[in-house]
Amino acid sequence: MKRILIVINNMDVGGIQKALLELLKELSKYPDYNVSLFCCKKTGAFLERIPKNIRILEENPYAVATEHVLSDCKKQGKKYYIFRMLSSLWSKYFTKALPAILLCKLIGNVGEQYDIAISYSQPIEDHAFCNFTNEIVLNCTKTDKKITFLHCDFGSYGGNTKRNRKLYKRFDNIASVSDSVGKRFAQIVPELSEKVKTVYNFCDCDEIEQLANREPLVYTKKTFVTVARLSKEKGILRCIPIFDRLKKDGYDFEWHVVGGGALKSVIEREINNYFLENNIFLEGEQINPYRYIKNADYFLLPSFHEAAPMVYDEAFTLGVPMLTTNTLSAKELVENRGIGLVCENSDEAIYEMLHKVLSDNQEFNLTDKPNNNICMEQFNSLCEL
Repeated sequence: MKRILIVINNMDVGGIQKALLELLKELSKYPDYNVSLFCCKKTGAFLERIPKNIRILEENPYAVATEHVLSDCKKQGKKYYIFRMLSSLWSKYFTKALPAILLCKLIGNVGEQYDIAISYSQPIEDHAFCNFTNEIVLNCTKTDKKITFLHCDFGSYGGNTKRNRKLYKRFDNIASVSDSVGKRFAQIVPELSEKVKTVYNFCDCDEIEQLANREPLVYTKKTFVTVARLSKEKGILRCIPIFDRLKKDGYDFEWHVVGGGALKSVIEREINNYFLENNIFLEGEQINPYRYIKNADYFLLPSFHEAAPMVYDEAFTLGVPMLTTNTLSAKELVENRGIGLVCENSDEAIYEMLHKVLSDNQEFNLTDKPNNNICMEQFNSLCEL
């Protein structure tokens, strides 16, 4: 039996947390794995969905402080507030290198002796005092093998720093969630290419189909659905004038955007400015986005950059073709499987793609389903001692 510790920031609704939930659900089926989970802060809608045989460790108050906003640290206690305030200031004006060393000393050892410890998220830029899963695995665990997961386009996501590259050198393996993600990382840090292994995200097809059948929306027009954070990199804003152009071309359609985020009010204002209130609908954050996807004609993902988004497989599971910009894994996971269209990452290319599918019916290979057996074989290979 392999004893595994996995470290994550929290279990809030997000792509990395959802990928971890699917991994934990799959690992819970295998008696050969004894899995413990350490959340820096034990919060999030996904927390209650973790299988019962996954052991969730107690919080450490210093790890919790890295996930709190400064005002919430006051509620934790004066010493945590002072620790967070001084560490944040130091990180802002210098880097978080020294505060990270102090943090790990204050946390001490996490859990017990393990065969494998896994950091499930990548570090962010050097001046933000948060996201220390790599440091915790490297400095606060007793284990034979240390692994970190890579869920990002390492060249574009903002955390490609000298300090973070040094962190990666200390791991035994780097698990990338697609071949393309791993290749991009290896181009940037070629001396670590031998450590990189692909482990695709798991997809619970049965659960997705069950949730999709709970009060699914029924549409009367050609319908696009997007499930994404309302943030700049997701490209939602740039599509509003594109849809305005399509409407002026004479096309009738609906676009339902599921998700919350900082740009909500800006996006709402743009929808109103273009008089698209009867065509574009912001559905907010939903615990069950699948009922929106099920009867849509297309899933649209117009992001400026992505790694290997789980929505590719989720839409595929429901038989909904994918329309996506050419981000890191799009050709590998969409075009090569014949499950949708990939366009160049420009406004004009998005317009041409949408114009094409509104004008003519397209044929896609949507009869199969994502294969978790492949993902499990990859994970087993990753965990070989």
